[in-house]
Amino acid sequence: MRPPLFIAVLLVCVAAVAWAEAPEVEATPGRLVLGQDQVVVVRVRVPEGAGPVRAAASSGTWEATRLEGRAERIFRWTPPPVRYPLWAVLAFWVEDGRPPEVTTVRVPLLGRTTLDVSTAPGAEVVVAVGEARFGPVKADGRGRAQVPVEVPPDAKEARVLATRGTLTTDRSAPLEVPSERPLVAALTPEPLSVEDGGWLVLEGVEGPVPPSDVDVVATGATVKADPPNGQGRFAVRPQAGAPRVSITVSWGDPSATDAARVQADVRPARSRPPGLDPAVDNILPFPPASPDVPTASRSRGKPTSLFLLGGASFARGANGGPLLALGVSVPLPLWRGRLAAEAEVGVRHAMLDVVREDKTQVHSRVWAFPLMLSMRVTLFQQGSLRLDGRAGGGVLPLRHQLSLAEPAPPDDFQTAVNERKLGAMGFLSVQGAYDLGRWSILTEVRAALAPVRTPSLDAELGGVSLAFGVGFTP
Repeated sequence: MRPPLFIAVLLVCVAAVAWAEAPEVEATPGRLVLGQDQVVVVRVRVPEGAGPVRAAASSGTWEATRLEGRAERIFRWTPPPVRYPLWAVLAFWVEDGRPPEVTTVRVPLLGRTTLDVSTAPGAEVVVAVGEARFGPVKADGRGRAQVPVEVPPDAKEARVLATRGTLTTDRSAPLEVPSERPLVAALTPEPLSVEDGGWLVLEGVEGPVPPSDVDVVATGATVKADPPNGQGRFAVRPQAGAPRVSITVSWGDPSATDAARVQADVRPARSRPPGLDPAVDNILPFPPASPDVPTASRSRGKPTSLFLLGGASFARGANGGPLLALGVSVPLPLWRGRLAAEAEVGVRHAMLDVVREDKTQVHSRVWAFPLMLSMRVTLFQQGSLRLDGRAGGGVLPLRHQLSLAEPAPPDDFQTAVNERKLGAMGFLSVQGAYDLGRWSILTEVRAALAPVRTPSLDAELGGVSLAFGVGFTP
């Protein structure tokens, strides 16, 4: 090997094992009151000439998740549209192909509420939550006072101090703060390389997350704990031919419902230029990818998805029959992302062919096209398995075709009825899903109520149904 090439290769090897320097981070304001403060401005300082800086968060959204520029990069983060107190964990690192050194910032998000207090009439009431005090508020003639307070995420109780003359009472009042364990999950670099792989970054309120504390389910890649530090970072190796890597991370505690799902595209394998030494090709750096366009944070949350269901309904008499449903599910920023609004259009069919005692042949056909709106709530999620509850209702346009034929010589008597009606339909269902990256396998058990009455039809197009289908995330 010629000396200049040897020196270049040596420098590349030294750079490959060097650790990236963790950025310096300053967030303003250092805490937020939900519903009042709107944006956190984060200043990230890195060495001059450093590569792109990536950002991820346990909740909320970013104006941009990847910034290039000078030694100081400015990110803007918007809190989630919730009102209950929680911690937000913001993570930053330099994306330059080396194992990421992550700097995190914890931002307490305070919730506002009004505490109802019963005390002596005319007493002065002060409420203490941690080091903060609220009031005084004077109790009315019935001894009732309402004190607005701001509750931090770690608060469990408040002290209520009521003073009337020389008499002061001091008691505790519990605060109902939802238990949540914020989790930051991010894949870097993006897109991932088939040859070089990448890393899964995991950060929590207490710092880097130990691998033993979480369950990691990957689609399109293999994931294992990164040996150098053993915490907060996993090595990710995309599988050959996989266009995208999808990873779901959840706390190992079965009672915990918080989870994070991240996705990243995979860059196709590069071809080797003709005449290049294969041994050198394995250690020379891959040319940097073109800068990504800043996108919204994908550290948490579920994307809009489509679903298709097909099955059968079982109802009394001849009311059973096949069904088909096509819908869209849009996640809502409520209840830690467990709620979604849905719209669904379907097809329902029922038929009856009988011969009455008077030899009259009856042929009845019903086609219904339910148009419904519904709500979905995630009841359970562990890795790729998910159990949802659904409830909704809407209108039921239908068409009824009835024909009667009575053989009576010399001429057969025949009559036909063609009816149209607009009814209503409501349903409750439980749906199980197994996620396979962008696709998921669905099974649903549904109970519906849809009575239909016309001059020639008395039917129940609801009943209990069993359906199977697929979901797709664009």
